Amino acid sequence: MSNRPALLPAPRRNVLTGASRTITADEVIALADALRPWAPHAARRATELSATLASGAGAGDVTASTDTTLDVEGYHLAVTDDALTLSAADAPGAYWAVTTLAQLVDADASTVTLGEIDDAPTYPHRGLLLDVARHFYGPEHLRRLVDLISELRLNSLHLHLTDDQGWRLEIPSRPLLTELGATTDCSEGPGGFLTLAEYVELQEYAAARHVEIVPEIDLPGHTHALLVAYPEASQDGATREPYTGTEVGFSTVDLTSDASWDLVTDIVRTVAEHTLGDRIHLGGDECLTLDAQDYGVYVTRLAALGVSTGKHLTMWQEALHGDLPTGSWLQYWTHRVDREKFAGRVEELDLRVVSSPAPKAYLDMFHDEHQVVGQDWAGYIDLRTAYDWDPVAELPGVPAERVIGVETALWTETVRNWGDVTYQLLPRIAAEASVAWGSPRDFDAFEQDVTVHVARWEAAGEVVHRPGDRRGA
Repeated sequence: MSNRPALLPAPRRNVLTGASRTITADEVIALADALRPWAPHAARRATELSATLASGAGAGDVTASTDTTLDVEGYHLAVTDDALTLSAADAPGAYWAVTTLAQLVDADASTVTLGEIDDAPTYPHRGLLLDVARHFYGPEHLRRLVDLISELRLNSLHLHLTDDQGWRLEIPSRPLLTELGATTDCSEGPGGFLTLAEYVELQEYAAARHVEIVPEIDLPGHTHALLVAYPEASQDGATREPYTGTEVGFSTVDLTSDASWDLVTDIVRTVAEHTLGDRIHLGGDECLTLDAQDYGVYVTRLAALGVSTGKHLTMWQEALHGDLPTGSWLQYWTHRVDREKFAGRVEELDLRVVSSPAPKAYLDMFHDEHQVVGQDWAGYIDLRTAYDWDPVAELPGVPAERVIGVETALWTETVRNWGDVTYQLLPRIAAEASVAWGSPRDFDAFEQDVTVHVARWEAAGEVVHRPGDRRGA
């Protein structure tokens, strides 16, 4: 075993001795037993880890306890010659501690590196957006994605469920949304959608890994698929054919008509009712057919509807033109905005900001000049670019305390299948997770650690980008 385990994201503080000792299934089962009364998901994760180890007597004392003096989601982990000690601020912190312990373990040799780790995240929101509207990925792939991101201590999966090319969530009161609006994608494929039962099951699976599923219904623009199903919700009422292109900004629902508003209300309330977490996302981006005044009226009305469901609200940065409820989140994605006005509205409305700058965090961008799958409108994002950025510095004028988190995004206009998804994400998502966690900056060490994880991902059958690849050529 290497003297230096590959810990990703790198902990805030770790003091590892370079020595190691045997760790047994019985020892980790004892840890699971100690965690189960107050951190059942961490206990399950420890049980999974124990299944990779040989049986045998434990090395010594095993303890797991809460420590409210630690930062939220924080933990302390110590492995000595004769003890295994875990303390955490809360149940998520305990879960992250066990994921770190798993990275300290060499399952092949049944050994664990000795030392101490003190850790906690910088940002409470650490997310990945996956666009399932342009190309659809079903429950099995979404569960696998939850596994991948939770091992990197991301705690949110934002599903972009609706767009011009497809509607991906069942709304029983409006069956045409899936009967007509879910039948294609950007490759003129069969499309698809999640039933409400599948949506709830996915959320339960994610919650067991301390990942929250955040649904996005994009409004008032990006709505062509909705209008294919219900053209009466448009401004002209005209019949529409399914769209498989990649242009944006041309579609809008008419929120001034009662029929259209009733449709939107049914959708938002159904989504909120079946969302187990406390947050929904109502889009708001690239609505290019409305002037700023009309757009502001629409967004204000949508925001009020969103919070009337009892959920907290996120919208894209363009929603600054509306009057969002206090405490709502704006998701920043492009510098093509009046930054002074953006910062001013954040202060004026008492909002929080998710930092998702496209040139740093949009993983549909090419890794490098050799790539074919992906896009390049925001530039190339190689591993260093994905790693070397500061969420607050990307938001001039916005106080650091208002930056609630970091979210990387994978838009899927050109991402046709699951192999393309992992090719775009791996290994760059580890870099984005390091930014979101607030790991100490050391790219050389990070790059060395990534090589270990690349081998693990490939051994698990995932498609991983390597420099010089030309996937899709």
